[in-house]
Amino acid sequence: MPDIISAYRKIAATSWFSRFLPGMRSSIYLAEDHLLLATQIIVFEKYHRFFFSDIEAITAAKSNRWLWASVAWVVSIPLGMLWYLAQNNWCYLVGACWIFIAGSILIWNLLAGPTYVVKIQTAAQTRRLKAVERAGKYQAFSAMVVPLIMAEQQPNPLSAIAP
Repeated sequence: MPDIISAYRKIAATSWFSRFLPGMRSSIYLAEDHLLLATQIIVFEKYHRFFFSDIEAITAAKSNRWLWASVAWVVSIPLGMLWYLAQNNWCYLVGACWIFIAGSILIWNLLAGPTYVVKIQTAAQTRRLKAVERAGKYQAFSAMVVPLIMAEQQPNPLSAIAP
């Protein structure tokens, strides 16, 4: 019996930031003839299998989520400056940490690029692929998976010939 774990290769996963938010982690694994979507909800995992021959569409719609998140982090930086009004060494330290963390997350969000809402559809189900919702991850995912889907769905000319 072949090793089941070695049959799968992880091709995408949600970012490290999602590890702090329960119910937000998901990973996509590639097998020989299908994709496996693993979604972790607190301590439980759900698995959805998408065979290449059954996939009807992979859709990606641009989302403004990354812009709104950037605005939220920009607003939180001046809020961190309010700690300086207390004129206490500990408040200075808290304010500096707040501004550093908010600024770092803002820069990371801007460098990660635009977000998309990506869905995969078959006749039986439609699922959101949270692991590939950033522009770079989606492009890499598409470049890897779309040729496999197209190759699987190509009609075999030899099977059309009856003996």
